[in-house]
Amino acid sequence: MAGQDFNSESTENLLEYIQWKDDPAYTETAKQAFRVFTFRFQLILQKKLIPICENWGYDKQVANEIAHSTFERVWKYTKFDIAKAKQNDFDKAISFYLYAIAGHLLADYKKGQNEEANPFTGDEEIIREFPDIENTEIRKERKAILQERYEHIKKALNRLTPKHKIIYLTYKQYELETKDGYKLPRKLLKDLRTELDLTQNTVRVYKNEAFNEVETYLKNYGSK
Repeated sequence: MAGQDFNSESTENLLEYIQWKDDPAYTETAKQAFRVFTFRFQLILQKKLIPICENWGYDKQVANEIAHSTFERVWKYTKFDIAKAKQNDFDKAISFYLYAIAGHLLADYKKGQNEEANPFTGDEEIIREFPDIENTEIRKERKAILQERYEHIKKALNRLTPKHKIIYLTYKQYELETKDGYKLPRKLLKDLRTELDLTQNTVRVYKNEAFNEVETYLKNYGSK
């Protein structure tokens, strides 16, 4: 199906193509269909989410993050039955389907922002440089291991941009907290966006690129 104009396809067909994602022969077809599907409903979903998020005390960026997560959920679990929908029009039914997913994700987001359980204090700062291992009070053997690992990471990040490095180091600094299910504090994310002049979506892309580059480099040239 290479070269097919997916923009002219019905939403029903796009969803069917997306369901082919696990078939190696049709993975690219599924990806192309998903891109068109996302473009077709992204603005509709964001328009619905932004005022709701504002009423809950969140900014536009949170609405965009929820919208992004909603489409990720559709990609991962492409299950939709028009027979169970309250709308006969397929596109309208899909809109309400997306609203429902986004509503659950927003509720989960709000729950995860519980300040009593949140490990972040609000004083978190952007990390721009590697820590000074030489002046760290740890055993000489451990210091040598860390220094070698940092050298490998530096070489991996040197393949990317300085912005990748800052994003990597900042996320890595607070990795244990984010693994517990908490996103980096909104203030810290805002500081990153402002200093690096990037959108949150681009920050996310740079983060994935940086972590993937480091992981690949360590597998090929260094020890884990």
